Amino acid sequence: MNIVYGGSFNPPTKAHERIVNLLQKKFKPQNIIIVPTASNYTWKNVPSFKHRYNMCCIAFKKALVSDIENKNLNYKGTLFTLETLSKTYDDIYFCMGADNILQIKKWINYEILLKKFHFIILGRNGIDVESFVENNLKEYKDRFIFIDLDIDISSSMYRNTKDISLISEEVLEYIKKNNLEDIYE
Repeated sequence: MNIVYGGSFNPPTKAHERIVNLLQKKFKPQNIIIVPTASNYTWKNVPSFKHRYNMCCIAFKKALVSDIENKNLNYKGTLFTLETLSKTYDDIYFCMGADNILQIKKWINYEILLKKFHFIILGRNGIDVESFVENNLKEYKDRFIFIDLDIDISSSMYRNTKDISLISEEVLEYIKKNNLEDIYE
């Protein structure tokens, strides 16, 4: 098993680090591959890919950090990313927060994605994701593993509060050294 954990990591927080540790303990995967989303994705006020990639390398010392989406100049979706990674890594599971599964039918080629890959869904904000899957994605329900989380930290929480206790000292140092504080204003 290889786990791909994608996200904006804007910035990577202590919650992201805890999730990687949880995935390592629970699944003992061959690899955990962190995939920061491309800069041309839909978010606003996102530091360049280079900065988010570098912060991920700092935050996730026990995982691989991939620049695959930086190479994908015309974003082709998660399916393309996972298919490309599957040429190097076998038995891929894609890890994402419960809030993302609610939007999966809007993803590029989502049906093919659900047929080809397995998913680890992290419980978040009290979302009853198992019921959502049962009611909306029933034909794919065997493709999902659900994990309840009790972590009340997010990148948006850091961006909104600038609470430095939510990120590691090393990530904070990188933010300051590279003058990224203005992006998080």
